[in-house]
Order: sequence, then C-alpha cells, then structure tokens
Amino acid sequence: MSKNIGQALLDIYVAPKQLFNVLPEKKGWSWVALLIMLTVNAFGLWYFYSGMSPEWIVEQQIAQTAHTLTPAEIEQSRAVMGQMANKTGIISVAAILVITPIMLAIMALYLMLVGNPGHKHSYGDWFAVAVWSNMPGILNMLGLIVLVLISSDPNLPLTTANYLSLNQLLLGLEPGHTWYTWAESFNLIYLWIGALFAVGLHCLSGYNAVKSTLLGFAPLVVIYGLWAVFI
Repeated sequence: MSKNIGQALLDIYVAPKQLFNVLPEKKGWSWVALLIMLTVNAFGLWYFYSGMSPEWIVEQQIAQTAHTLTPAEIEQSRAVMGQMANKTGIISVAAILVITPIMLAIMALYLMLVGNPGHKHSYGDWFAVAVWSNMPGILNMLGLIVLVLISSDPNLPLTTANYLSLNQLLLGLEPGHTWYTWAESFNLIYLWIGALFAVGLHCLSGYNAVKSTLLGFAPLVVIYGLWAVFI
C-alpha cells in the first residue's frame, strides 16, 4: 500500500495497484498530483516554444496545412499566423491549463458510469483515478524538455511536441497523407493511460482483469476506431 504522497508518486509508475487500493481514503493526494501535472505540462510547453522565432513557428504551421490551401490562402494564413506567432507559447499554456481539467472530468465521468456498481464510490473517487492514470503524461513532457535541452537549435519542428506519436515512432507519414492526422494524434502514452484505467477499475470496482482491461481501453478503441472508419 502507498503510505504517503511521495511513495504514491512512484507507485503510479511501478506499482499502481498499491496506490489505487488506498486512493479513496487519500483524496488530498490527487490534488497534489493534479498540481504537479499542470505545472510540468505548462512549463514544458512554454519552454518548448520559448526559444523559437515567430517566423519559424509560422512556417511550421503553414507546412501542416499547405497541402489543403491555394497559394493565395497560404499567404493570407501566413499574415494571420504572424500576428499571433510570438504568443504561441502563452496560448498553448493557457489552453492546457483549461483543457486538462475538462478532459479529466470527462474521463472521471466515464469511469464512474462503467465502474460504479452499487454506487460504492463517489465521482471524486473516479476523478482521482483519472488524475493518477494520466500521470504518465508527465514523463512524456519531461522527455520533451530533455529534447529541447539537448538540441543545438531551439527552432525544433512543432511535431516534436508529440514525439511519442505512432506516426513519429513507427510510420513516418507526411502531412497530406490520408492517415497522417490520425497517426500523428495517437500518442503511445495513451496505451499506458488505458492500462492504468484498467488497474483503477479492477481495484475500485472489483472487476476481473479481462473486464477491467476491456473497459479501460474502450475509450481509446472507440475514438480511434471510429476515426479510422471515417477517414
């Protein structure tokens, strides 16, 4: 069993069952975890963009959409993007601070709906599971910070922020390819998060391993499966 917040921050990566078993009685730990998550992610994104020139940011953004635009539209987009380029880091930080709690709230609602037989646990318990299950994202962001640190040029490709995507690790598809957006958005860290959902469901709901695993990965399968069908 996790005995304190320090051990909990380690257990979520190496022994998550020990943490989830005590989580309903340790709700305060989840607010610490959420604060750490938001702080690391906000700093990581700010640091990623902080050394880039506005011109580089604009050209990178244009490169992602150029295949769908006419030359006139590209120039118009370049002018509009140029006005906001030097604020990209701040905008990204603001977005992640707003979007992260919303996404966690949605995840918690899903977990409560599928994993709460007899209403044994409150929404707060499931929100805690959602928070801790997303802690692998911190390692993802720390990896990005390291990539920026060791780079000799701060003008990194914007796709570096998603360096663990299926596309970057395995497929290498270019913008404009039918499957590019799908593969680029599929971050392999999601598989770790799904596995932690499964552990959380097993511990709090008492489901067997198979049912917990199916429910833990169901959102990922449904979202990316439906997306793939309609590509």
